[in-house]
Order: sequence, then structure tokens, then C-alpha cells
Amino acid sequence: MLILLLWTALFAVQGAYGAQTKGAQAKPDMRVLIDISGSMKKNDPQNLRVPAAKLLLNLAKDESRFGMWSFGQYVNNLVPVAPVSPQWKEQAVGKLEAINSAGLFTNIGLALEKAAMGQTTPDDQWERTIVLLSDGMVDISKDPAVNATERTRILDEVIPRLKQAGFRIHSVALSEGADQEFLKSVALRTGGSFSLARNADELLSIFIETSDKVNLPEQVPIEGDSFTIDDSIQEFTALIFRKSSIRETELISPEGIHYSLSQGSRNVSWFADKQYDLITVYNPTPGTWKVVADLDPANRVTVVSDLNVTMQGLPENVLEGERLTMTMSLDEYGRVITNPNFLELMDITFRQETGAGETFEGKLSDGPDGEKVVPEDGVFSARLGRTITEGEHTFTVLVDGKTFKRKKSLRMTVHREVLKVDTQYRDQDGQVLRYLMAEPIAGLVNPEDVEIVAQISDPNGEKSIQKALPEAGGYRIDVPPFGALGEYEVLIKVSGTSANDKPFELMQGPYKVDYTPLQVVMDEPVDEPEPLLPVETFDANAMEIPSLEVEELPPDDIPPLPEVEPVPEPEPMLMGEGEIVQQNTADEEGTNWLLLAGVFIIGNILVIGGGIYFYIKIVRKTEEEQSRVVEEITQIQQKKAEQKAKPAAAPVADLELDLDSGTEMDLGDEDEATQIRTTDADEGVGSTVVVPPPEPAQPEETYVNEADPMELEEDELIEVDDDFDDDLGADEGLDELDMMLSEQEASEQTEEQLNQAIDDMLEQPTVFPDAESDSQEKEADEKQKKKDKTEGSDDDDDERSVEEKYPGFDNDEFMLDNPTKE
Repeated sequence: MLILLLWTALFAVQGAYGAQTKGAQAKPDMRVLIDISGSMKKNDPQNLRVPAAKLLLNLAKDESRFGMWSFGQYVNNLVPVAPVSPQWKEQAVGKLEAINSAGLFTNIGLALEKAAMGQTTPDDQWERTIVLLSDGMVDISKDPAVNATERTRILDEVIPRLKQAGFRIHSVALSEGADQEFLKSVALRTGGSFSLARNADELLSIFIETSDKVNLPEQVPIEGDSFTIDDSIQEFTALIFRKSSIRETELISPEGIHYSLSQGSRNVSWFADKQYDLITVYNPTPGTWKVVADLDPANRVTVVSDLNVTMQGLPENVLEGERLTMTMSLDEYGRVITNPNFLELMDITFRQETGAGETFEGKLSDGPDGEKVVPEDGVFSARLGRTITEGEHTFTVLVDGKTFKRKKSLRMTVHREVLKVDTQYRDQDGQVLRYLMAEPIAGLVNPEDVEIVAQISDPNGEKSIQKALPEAGGYRIDVPPFGALGEYEVLIKVSGTSANDKPFELMQGPYKVDYTPLQVVMDEPVDEPEPLLPVETFDANAMEIPSLEVEELPPDDIPPLPEVEPVPEPEPMLMGEGEIVQQNTADEEGTNWLLLAGVFIIGNILVIGGGIYFYIKIVRKTEEEQSRVVEEITQIQQKKAEQKAKPAAAPVADLELDLDSGTEMDLGDEDEATQIRTTDADEGVGSTVVVPPPEPAQPEETYVNEADPMELEEDELIEVDDDFDDDLGADEGLDELDMMLSEQEASEQTEEQLNQAIDDMLEQPTVFPDAESDSQEKEADEKQKKKDKTEGSDDDDDERSVEEKYPGFDNDEFMLDNPTKE
């Protein structure tokens, strides 16, 4: 029974090893696409693509598959896909000299389709990879619309087919002018990596990194100028970079045998280039080997051995903040070594180097207290989290087994931004609202499991939370102006599942959303360019100011077009003379226009200033005249009051108001001004004043004074000043006021009624008569005085009514506002 259990456990372990071995036995299948468009003449003038391509070919593992294409307008298969061997390498490497820069366009889509070779399904025995090198963008036509359509076709149709067939694409942009967004998207959508070579000199190291991602080579560490080869190594390949082409690179075996390009051996393959030496030694002698060459940290030695290091848990692309667990083991013949006696001898160091230059290192074989760690399953692990920051990272495992040494390195790219965010606008009830459109980046997150929440801050620091709404092609984040107008900040929190099926949560932004009013933006000071200095030459004609007189035309007239005089043929001139004349003419025209503008501006300033001056003067004069009228009326009331204070004449003393004789007083409402109307009275009844029979009654117009009533006290009288006629001119204002006062005495109106009449007069606009009206008024006044003398009439005893004395006169027209009581 015990034997049966042991056999069952053995078969289970072998099954697990078999599954692991099957995955490990998948061989590399690399297909390289090299851009040969005309722009490469600028970005790669020395054609360094050729040595880089040769190195990529020579680094290919034996029994793997390799092929290479060049593409421009057309696609050429330089090296057909075939199994790799030393003999094949010698034949294929010469074909790479055909790489040039003669292409007219950049037909990336056709190149990808050619490299796929019609394969649509994956193959477990081969790890298919495409290395795409380009310095430009999709360019198949001179029409930008055609190029945009082709770009969309590649991303939406070609790339999904390649991914379905099991291809991973590692894209390399040669120069910053390439379409990096497109090349990065091509890589991420297939699980590959993107690299930027700013110049052709960086291309060599990037191709080495790309080769390592495909071939996953085993290395032995170089310590100083030596490295150790153990008896399990079947062959090793040393890549030695040259810093100068003068010194010849040499290898010295443990027996002291010197190997070089000029002194080789049957078991040594030597490929030399201006920049590097690639030396492969088959069945090497175990022991310490030395390198005689310039020391370079990029030098390395890869080995083919049955004892290898396996690293897992470090994908090509991860998100910042993702929790990762790196595992490593030592495998022999494809099986994990679990022998504790063997593992106790191991000294295993794990190292992480960030793109920022930071280094983190720890011992996987030692515990926190320094005790040896011997896992039962032979798998060592390290958890990563805090050190997973944005950028490129290199993870290295160094194994020192006392009798052998191994080194394994993997590169990983950490991404912080998983959303492509654009600001867009929409109309809502006539108001333009801003919003952010967030699109998950394909290849980084699971688009079916993404949650987006935004924190919006207004210009005053007030915050609000807005949840993103799913829409076609992404998520919409509304940014309404809930606070003050100005610039808003949006911080986005993204959570969900990454493309590696790991939960993640990260912050992205902030993004600016501007709600600044247009007028505020326009009022901001703008740095005006300094005016061009005139040429320092004196031109007498430039001092003449052209005439601004323009012939006035009727509104509907259109001036005829000026006749064009024939232009005389230019006289021959010496070289350079024409430029001088043209420059002087331009200077004269520029100067004349400046003078015209100056005269026009000064003229407008004088006209506007003069108009303002005269307007202010007229307004001030009108105010002064109104003040004088009020003052004169006040003086008239005061004089009249003084005259009444003296003993009155007998006829005037007997003057009474008989309410029964027809005099009506309409007091009206308390808030209205008092109105007095005189009706027909019986002659001689209740009064000493003889009134002639009245004329037929004329229709009366009721006047209502809307001004606030003001009652004068008994000591507030109105006087007439003797200088009043001088102010009004031509005695017009004084004569009119005298007639009012005479009628007031005849009708024995009260002081309150007089004040009301004067108030009404003040409401009337002041009229300044001209010279002709003044002379006419004087003549009429003199005639009236002569007539009064001949008739022997006097204002004090004139028994005629007011209407008879002054035809067209109405008392209601002289209800004046009283001056404000001081």
C-alpha cells in the first residue's frame, strides 16, 4: 500500500513537472520589422539599424525561429522565417546590409500583416513575437484622411487578429517625432512593451533588452574582468562592448589560452563590429575566465546550461499600486530543485532598480533573523507593493551556489495613468457645460470592471464628488459650475481590475476645467510686441502732412473708380539697388500713415473736448439763470408784503371776498395744491369793485400740480428786486410779473394763492428772447404806457376783470412751486 502511494505521488509530481516543462519548452519565434522610410536619413544618418539588427539576429537562440522584413511603401522579406543555427546565422547576417532609407511611405499595417504570415490561431510550441521599429507614423498616402482611416483600421482590425493568433508586439520608436501614442497602443493591446530610442545610438541597448524579453537568457555574473563557468554549462556567449576600436578584445581561458578575432579556435565563434564583440565558446573549460577589454557595465555573459533560474510573477506591464509576488526557483532539466541539502548552500539575492536610479535589495535565502530559508517546494518569493512606482524597473536574481553562479534579469513597465482624458463641451438649456471624457487604455485595465469617481474643487476651494457615467467609448465626468466662476480642478479616482486580473486603486490628475468668463480673459493684460524701430534715415517728404479734406458725396452716390494709369517699365538697375528703393518707399508710406493717424486722433480729441466744454458751460449758465429767477421772485414777494403792511388806500380797504357773490374756492384734497377759480359774479353785489358783464365763458383746463404742497408762514414774503429786469433782458420777465401782481391786487388774493401762482411759474422753462423780440416788447410796452396815461387808468383802481385787461390770461397757468424754505 505504501508503495502504491509513493508511485501515485511520483506520477502527480511528474505531471506537474510535465505541465511546467511544456510551458518552458515553448520556443521563441521572433519576427522583426525595420522601417526604411526616407525620414530615417535624418534620424539614423549612420544607418546604425544594420549593426543593431545583426546583433538581434546573433542573439537568437539555437533552434528558435527568426525572420526579418523591411518596409516603406512596400514590404520586403529580407530574412525568411527559419530555425536558427550557427550556419544559418552566417548566411542570414549578410542579407541585413540591404537595410536603407529609400522608402517613400510608412506602411505599418501591411508590414504587420506580412509578418503574421496568415496565422490566425496560437501555437503552444512557439512564443510568437513581433519587434516593430519605426521613426514615424502611419503614412500610406498624401491625404491625411486616408492615413487616419488606415491608423484606425490597424488598431481595430489588424491588432485584434494578431492578438488572437498569439502574437505579442514590442514596439520601438526611433526619435521623439514618431507617433508614440500609436506605437504604445499597439504594444499594450497585445501584452508587449514600448521603448523610445531618442537617437540611433540608443537603439543597440534597446534591441538587447527586447532580445532578453523574448529569449529569457541565463547569465553568469561578471565580477570585475572575470566570470566563472561551471561544468553544467554547454556553451557561453560573451557580449563585450568596445569603447575604442584600437584595442583588440581577448578572452583568456582557465588554462591561460588567449582567444581573439585574429587568434581563434574551432570551438570559438567570433562576430566583431565597430561597437561590440560577440564571442560564443562551445564546450568551454570549467573555471574562471578573464576578459581583456574596456570595462563596460553593459558587458554580459549568457550561458546554455541544464541548470537555470526561473522567475515568475513579473508581467510586462503593471499598474502603480498593484500588489505583486515574485517567485523564483532553480530548475535542472526543467524540474524545480527541492533538495534541502542543495538549497541550503544557495546564497540568493533579489535586487530591484527603478527608473529613478533607486535600488532595493534583499536576501531571499535568509530570514529576518539571518536563519536560512529552505522552502519545501523549492520556490522562493518576494512581495512587492510600495516600490512599484511609475517607470521602468529591472528585477535581478543573483544565485551563488559555491560551485556555480547564475544571474537572471527581467524588465517591467509600471503605469500610473490608465485613462485617456479629454475635455469636451455640451449645451444644456443654452448654457455651455464642460465635462471630461475618460477612456480606459486598452491592455492595462479590464474595461468591464472599472469604477471612476471624481473630486471637483471650485476656485474658492469648495469640493464636490461626481461619479462618472458610462457612455459609448468611455465614461463621462460632468463638471458643473457649482461655485464661483474660474478654474476648476478635477482629481480622478480609478479602481477595478487590471489586465493581470489584479485589483488596483489609483489617483489620476488633477485636470483643469476653465469656467473663467470671457470678459475676464479679455481684460487680462497681454504683452504687446514692441513696435519696430524706424530706419534711422531723414526723409524730408515724411514731414509733410497730407490733406484730410474729403469731398462730401450724396448718401446714394457712389464715387467713380479712379482711372488706372499705365505703369511705366522699370529702368534697369544695379544689383541690390531695387531693395533699397523699396525699403525707402515703405518707410515713407509708414511715416505718412503715422502722421495721418496722429492728426486724426488729435482732431477728434479737440472736437470732443470742445463739445464737452460748451455743454458744461451752457448747463452751468442755465442753472445760474434759474437761481436768479427764484431769488428775484423771493424779493418781489417781500416788497409786496412791505407795501401791504402800510395803510392801504380807501377803495382797497373796502375790498372783500363775498362767498355768496360767485367767488368759489375749491380746496380739493389735502394732498393736492389749492386751486382757485373765479366764476361770474353779479356786478356790485357785496363788493366795491365794479366788474363789467362777463364775456361768454371759455372752456377751462383743469391744472393739477403734482408737487408736494408747501405752506408759507406769515413772515415769509416774496419781494421783487429792481435788478430783475437786467437779468431777464428786454423787461420781458418783469412786465409779465407786474401784470400778475396787478391782477393779484385787484382780485384780493391771499398770500397763499400768490405763492401758488409763483410756484406754477417756476415750473415753466426759462426763455431767453432774442434781440428782435426784445425791441418789439419795448415798443409795445411804451405804447401801452401812453395808452394808460391817456385813459387815466391805474392798476390800483382799474375795475376791469383780469380777462379783459389781459386777454388769454388764465390764473391757473401761474401756479408756481414755492422755493424751498431754508
